[in-house]
Amino acid sequence: MLDPAAAFAFWLRIAPTPLHERLLVLTVNQLLRGQALKERLDELDGKRFQLCVEDVPIALTFEIAGRSLTRSALAPDVTLRGTLADFIALASRSEDPDTLFFQRRLAVEGETETGLHLKNLLDSWEYDVPSHVRDVLPAPLAGAALAFRSGARAFHELIRLRQTSSRHNNLREGGFQETTPASVPRRSYP
Repeated sequence: MLDPAAAFAFWLRIAPTPLHERLLVLTVNQLLRGQALKERLDELDGKRFQLCVEDVPIALTFEIAGRSLTRSALAPDVTLRGTLADFIALASRSEDPDTLFFQRRLAVEGETETGLHLKNLLDSWEYDVPSHVRDVLPAPLAGAALAFRSGARAFHELIRLRQTSSRHNNLREGGFQETTPASVPRRSYP
C-alpha cells in the first residue's frame, strides 16, 4: 500500500520550490476565507517566515501581506525547522506545537517574538466551516451545503448510536462470548 506521507515527500523533492510555495499560498488563502483569524493577520503584516522541511529537504518562504499569505524571496524573520511528519502533525493538529518544540522536533529561529505570535495565532484558530462555506459560495448554495452537512452529521450520529446500541444488546443477549482458557470457568453476562 502506498504511504501518503512518502508520496507527498517524493512530490516535494521532484517539483520546483516556487510551485510548492504557490500551491501552499493558494491553499492557505482559500482556507482563510470567512475565518476570524484572517482579521488578525494584520498583527503580523510584513513579517516573513520560512518552513524548512529537513528530511525532504526543502525551504519555503512566505510573507504576510495585509490579510493574506504571499510568496517571498526576501530573508525570513522567523524560520521553522522540522521533518515532514512533524509539519503534517502540526497542520492536522494531531500534535501540539509546544510538545514538538520541547521534544526538539520543531525548531524556531530568528525573531522569537514573531514566531511565538504566529504560533499563538495558529493555536487559537478554530476552523469555522459554516463561515467558510458562506464566504465561498453564493447564499442559496451555501444554505444547501450547510443543510446537507448538518443532515449528514445527524445521519452519521444515528448510525453510530445504532451500532453502539447493537453491540450493547449483543452483550446482554450473550451474542459475544469471551474466549478463556479451559481451566477458567466462563462467565455469563446478565
